[in-house]
Amino acid sequence: MSLTEKLGKIRLQYHLTDKAWLLPPNMRATARFMNLQNWVEWAEKMLGCYDTLDEKMKDAYSFLLDYKSLIVELSSCVGAIRHVEEICKNRGLCGRTATLCRDYIVRNIIGDANNRRARLGLEMLDYFTGQQKLLPTKADVHHISFDIIESDFGIYKFKKSPNKLCGVTSLVLILPLYPKVVDYSAAEKQDFKVRLANVKLKDIDLWAKKNLSENWVALRSKTLNQVI
Repeated sequence: MSLTEKLGKIRLQYHLTDKAWLLPPNMRATARFMNLQNWVEWAEKMLGCYDTLDEKMKDAYSFLLDYKSLIVELSSCVGAIRHVEEICKNRGLCGRTATLCRDYIVRNIIGDANNRRARLGLEMLDYFTGQQKLLPTKADVHHISFDIIESDFGIYKFKKSPNKLCGVTSLVLILPLYPKVVDYSAAEKQDFKVRLANVKLKDIDLWAKKNLSENWVALRSKTLNQVI
């Protein structure tokens, strides 16, 4: 059984028991890599404090000892990935940062690593080499963080209906709007009066009908309301 499957199993097994206070963080069902860091850090800390636990808790989480080498390896990889991410987020991608990242990967991921970890390092090296080739010159600096995009979608998720039957609605049109208004220097160039005057609600409804799937909440209401 894989480590992630085991972690998912014990979350169900120990839920609402006296062992639940040490359960691992919840893992995403579809994109588990997105919170990989959280449960790897949890597993590493559990190994560190394992000897201080009472016998009952040791028995409950003893399976982690079988995966100790994998957890240590994952922790090393996650730490290295986080380091190069910080370099790229803070300094952007350019010839200099690409070289810094490649040097770090060679020293801290490939080094004397096993084949699996070395393969990860080689794939990261290929990524930085490929991205650097896309730069017009070595002096060009490209912003490659998706934080702005993630924040934009976070605002949309906060504003949209929690009812999943609604699906994607015309509210999705706010996605390109937020980046244009969050910066005042960009927002003042927008003529909102003209835009409000030129765009009617029927235009938005027409766009939604043409580009979006049917709203199941509206369909449900329409179907049930037919009954007198």
